[in-house]
Amino acid sequence: MKNKTSWWRQPRILLCSLLWIALSQVHAQPPQTQQFEQAQGQEQSRFWRLLGRSHDQRDASYIKTYDRDITGRIYYTRENTGLSLRAPDQPSFDYKPNNSKGLGLGLSYRYLTLNASFKLLGTDKDKGKTHSLSLQTSLYKEQWVYDFVYQHFKGMYLSPKDVLSSVGNNYYLRPDVKSTLVGGDFWRILNSDRFSYRSVMTQNEWQVKSAGTLLLGGELYYGNSKADSALVPAAISQNYPQAGVDNIRFFRIGAGIGYAYTYVFKKNFFVSGGLTTILDYATTREYQGGDFDGKNAVSPNLSYRISIGYNSRRTNINASLFNNSVPAHSALSAKNYNLFSQQFRITLARRLSVGHKVRTRILNPVDKQMDRVEDKVKQLQGK
Repeated sequence: MKNKTSWWRQPRILLCSLLWIALSQVHAQPPQTQQFEQAQGQEQSRFWRLLGRSHDQRDASYIKTYDRDITGRIYYTRENTGLSLRAPDQPSFDYKPNNSKGLGLGLSYRYLTLNASFKLLGTDKDKGKTHSLSLQTSLYKEQWVYDFVYQHFKGMYLSPKDVLSSVGNNYYLRPDVKSTLVGGDFWRILNSDRFSYRSVMTQNEWQVKSAGTLLLGGELYYGNSKADSALVPAAISQNYPQAGVDNIRFFRIGAGIGYAYTYVFKKNFFVSGGLTTILDYATTREYQGGDFDGKNAVSPNLSYRISIGYNSRRTNINASLFNNSVPAHSALSAKNYNLFSQQFRITLARRLSVGHKVRTRILNPVDKQMDRVEDKVKQLQGK
């Protein structure tokens, strides 16, 4: 066993630094000469053209863009999140927060989307109380997709019930269990001229022909799950090598590739799916009191988005599922931990044309600020 150290403080600093670099698309700064910047921009354009049609210009025969309209939406949402513990030849079990179903409202304008959800039917009292803060958002630009997440839960229940026969028909409750996940991923859409994630996810575009795209990107995550006592219940601890572990910390960073495709039939109906795989450098620490065991590994990770629905000039109706689970290697067991996160939504969206007064008084100032942000990003890219 190793002594407890402040190893995790360094990944936390690195996490913030690398997340800023990745999500801001900041490249190494070239010498500040106009000729070099122009040559650099031409080389980048050639590179993306070799991989796909990505000219920062939509092909109107494939994609109808309505990002100057305001897209309003109402949606039903349900999340399935938690921590899985696994061991060889033993049933896995999950610690889950007592989440409720939600009803949400949202608006999209250009590349900005704001959503807010509210508890719809309350929670199941038999599953205990959960104090939670969950912030998840995705930024869908024409050529890039960014996913951000911050989740913190305190108070969980054990699933499935029959893992512990001693509690009978009741759930085994752990009000002391806490779980935190922070990080994100980013993806370059290589066929952005003809493929639109916005038409599926933010509903301010309409893809009228089938098309797919390769995706290149990466991810960076930090996670921590802990309790006042061992995470594995005492009644079954003899069957799990992780018995006695009361704190798990992990850090992952890596790059990957993926593919997404939207099949359009009869112009208005679509089925869309995207799968990405990332090869991460992953480090995990499992604490037992003041000591820890650690493991470093090269680890793959998969995520996916699926959606089916109807799209037209004014209306978008769709059901979507977004899975972004994050594994953590165990130094004590041949099996891994898994912080799983799945989000299911049913969305009804409507695109609204904007009157002259609203555009002049409200949206024109917003456009100026958004244009400044885009210009700044392009400067950082050397464009």
